[in-house]
Amino acid sequence: MTQDFLSPGLRDTQPKMGVILVIDDEPAFCDVVCEILDAMGYQAHHAFNANQALALLTRVKPDLILTDVMMPDMDGLSFVRHLRSQSDWHTTPIVIISAKTTPEDHHLALESGADVFLPKPFSYKDLERTISDILRSPPHASA
Repeated sequence: MTQDFLSPGLRDTQPKMGVILVIDDEPAFCDVVCEILDAMGYQAHHAFNANQALALLTRVKPDLILTDVMMPDMDGLSFVRHLRSQSDWHTTPIVIISAKTTPEDHHLALESGADVFLPKPFSYKDLERTISDILRSPPHASA
């Protein structure tokens, strides 16, 4: 299988479809997902934990956030609840990605304020469809 990623020189000249922040404590997972997002035409940023993500969010305003549940310090559910309590992030779409895939895990992810639950492992097509669907949806109404 060949990878259809843009060369580094071409990436800088291609218009980007949006900004996505990936948060996961596994660097290899972040690298792969960021490469996929870049190939899809998005500008991808990553953080390895919630605290890094919060620091990054002071400089970057993503159109979408993908976050894992199981992370050191602050778990993904607490991170989502924290963001949803902030007016700047109340309407930003958030996708929980997790290897924890029981119906209860799915319910807890949505209850925390996530828009979508995407179980790991997921395919390129699952990721592409999820992102496309969520970014075409109207934004949340502010509470």
